[in-house]
Amino acid sequence: MYEYLDYTSPLDYFDDVIAHYNADKIYLEKIIVAEMAGSIYDPDVALPSDNTIIINPNFKTKFSLPFRKFHELQHILNGEQHKTYAFSPLAKSDAEISANAYAFKMLADFYFDENTDRYSKLYDFMAYFGIPLSLESGVLKNI
Repeated sequence: MYEYLDYTSPLDYFDDVIAHYNADKIYLEKIIVAEMAGSIYDPDVALPSDNTIIINPNFKTKFSLPFRKFHELQHILNGEQHKTYAFSPLAKSDAEISANAYAFKMLADFYFDENTDRYSKLYDFMAYFGIPLSLESGVLKNI
């Protein structure tokens, strides 16, 4: 069924995903995750051409930091090299839908153990990661 992941926090899990991705890459191919404090209105950004994720710790959003990081990571993994993506999980573009789907799946793998009925705990999962009910159908498709 599902692989149970033994991490104490979703941020540890994210760091491990990045470390595994970077393990066999040359320097220029490694993903860099940096924090850059901006205003509460400055979203997180993914720069696929530079393999860089910039997280603004001051960005005011209800989405959890782990969701934001995995969302931006998918832009790097799937991103067109000439684009820059600003955090916009409520957008309807294919890139945003794909980034959300990846974040939902990765966080579900962290959150649920192999014995949990994921659908019975759907709303607990969404609340834990600050995912609004408007994205419920996307969560259902990807957990």
